Amino acid sequence: MRNFLKRYFLPMVFLFSLAVSLWKFPFVTPLLGVFFVCFSLVTSISSILKKHKQSENPNFKIAKEILVLIVTALLTIFLGGVAGMYANQYAVQRFGVMVGIFSALGASFATGYSVRWGIGKAVRAD
Repeated sequence: MRNFLKRYFLPMVFLFSLAVSLWKFPFVTPLLGVFFVCFSLVTSISSILKKHKQSENPNFKIAKEILVLIVTALLTIFLGGVAGMYANQYAVQRFGVMVGIFSALGASFATGYSVRWGIGKAVRAD
């Protein structure tokens, strides 16, 4: 239990602060979203730098992994947003707003997982 709290404390704080901002301060929510995306990119890039610190020819490996990270993030955001938008549009017309929101979430998560799987297959094919 202690390891769980230690590992997931910061993401839980981020999620809680996002929920509170949606409820109490909706004008701050887009800024928090941009901050969370930038924070996760910085954290990922720092772990990539630590991982390849002692390897031979680290510049090529670091550049490749950072490029894959950024391309994956951009594809996931773009394609997940498009899939969620279309799912929401068609579900709202037939079933209502709440079903539209949940179908958009499901479609965007499925698209994100598919992008991650596809990029993983493409990178391992080297």
